[in-house]
Amino acid sequence: MRGGSAVKVWVEALTPKQVVLFSYLQAELPGEVFLTTRDYDLNVELARRLWRKFYVVGRHGGRSLAGKLGQSIGRLRRLAQIALSEAPDVHLTFVSPDSSRVAFGLRIPVVAATDSPHSDAVNRLTLPLSKLVVAPSFIARELSAYAGLTTITAFEGVFELARVFRGEGPRERYVEELGLEPLNYAVVRLGEEKSYYYPSRRAAFETPLRLAAHLLRSTSLNLLVYPRYPDQARAARRALAPWAGRVKFLEKPTDFLSLEFYAVFVITGGGTMATEAALLGTPAVSTYPGRLSVFEYLRAKGLPLYQPPLSRGQLSLLVRQGRRPRSWEQVLARLRETFQDPIGVLADAVRAATGG
Repeated sequence: MRGGSAVKVWVEALTPKQVVLFSYLQAELPGEVFLTTRDYDLNVELARRLWRKFYVVGRHGGRSLAGKLGQSIGRLRRLAQIALSEAPDVHLTFVSPDSSRVAFGLRIPVVAATDSPHSDAVNRLTLPLSKLVVAPSFIARELSAYAGLTTITAFEGVFELARVFRGEGPRERYVEELGLEPLNYAVVRLGEEKSYYYPSRRAAFETPLRLAAHLLRSTSLNLLVYPRYPDQARAARRALAPWAGRVKFLEKPTDFLSLEFYAVFVITGGGTMATEAALLGTPAVSTYPGRLSVFEYLRAKGLPLYQPPLSRGQLSLLVRQGRRPRSWEQVLARLRETFQDPIGVLADAVRAATGG
C-alpha cells in the first residue's frame, strides 16, 4: 500500500456504463486509478473524455464462441503485462472474466461489482475469485451460492445512480447539439444480441424497432437511435428509412443523463438505459425477454419501467406522461431520500480489500 491510505487501483470496464460508472472513483480515492477497457461501442471515446490514464486491450469477440474465446486469450496476455508493469494494490471490475483471472493469478485482491445474477457463466468465472463483491440489495439473495467463497456487500439502490448523484445534472444544450428539441423525441437503444446471455435477436433488435416505428407512425416525435454494433446501425437505418427525416443516430459520446431526462420515452433492448430513464421519471420500456430483478425492484419503488406486451393505448398514455416537464431538483431529492450512492460503497470496498 502506498502512502498510508493511498492505493493504486486497476479498474476494468467492458461497457460504456462501466466506463462512466467507475470514472467517478478517480475523484473519490486518493491514489492512482487507471482503466483497462476494450474497443467496443463507445468505450474508447468515453475513456478519452473521462479517464486520466487508460489502456485499450482487445475488442468485442463478436457473436461466435470461437471469436469470444480468441479475444479472451489475447486479452489475458496483454492484461497480465499491464498488471505486472503497473503493480496495482487492488483490482476493481464489473465481473470481467479476463481481468479477474489475471488479478487472481498475480495475487492482486479483486473487488467485483455485479447487478446481473442472470449472467451465470460470467458470475461463476469471477465471483469465486473475488475478495469482495458489491451488489444491489435486491439481488444479494440470488448470489447466496457464492457466500462461502467471497464476502458480499449489499447496498440500497442500483449502480446507475452514480451518474445521477455525481454528474452535473441534465443540460438542454446536449439535446440541442444533436438537433433535437427537449420533450419532443424518444430514445431507442438496441440490445446486446451478441452477448452470450442474450436469448433473442428479436427482443434485442426487431421488437425495439417495431415500437420505434409505431411511435413514428402515431406521434410527431423524432427518434434518436443508439446501436451497439455497426451491423445493427446499418440494419436500423434500412428499417427506419421511411422516416429518415425524423430519425438521428448517435455516433459519438454525449451526456446520456441529459438525453434520458429530456426524452419523452425510452425504448431499449437491455436494462441500463431503461433503469436510468426510469430513475429520472422518464417512461421506459425494455424488450429484454425475461425476468430481471432490477425491473421488479424499480417498479416496486413506483418508477415508470415497463416490459411488453403493451397495448397501443398503454403506449399512448406513456407518451402523454413523458411529455410532462419534470423538475430535476425534485427528482434528485426523491432519489437521495430513497437510495445509497454506489460510488461511496465501491470506494469503501476498495479500501476494505486492501486493509485501508
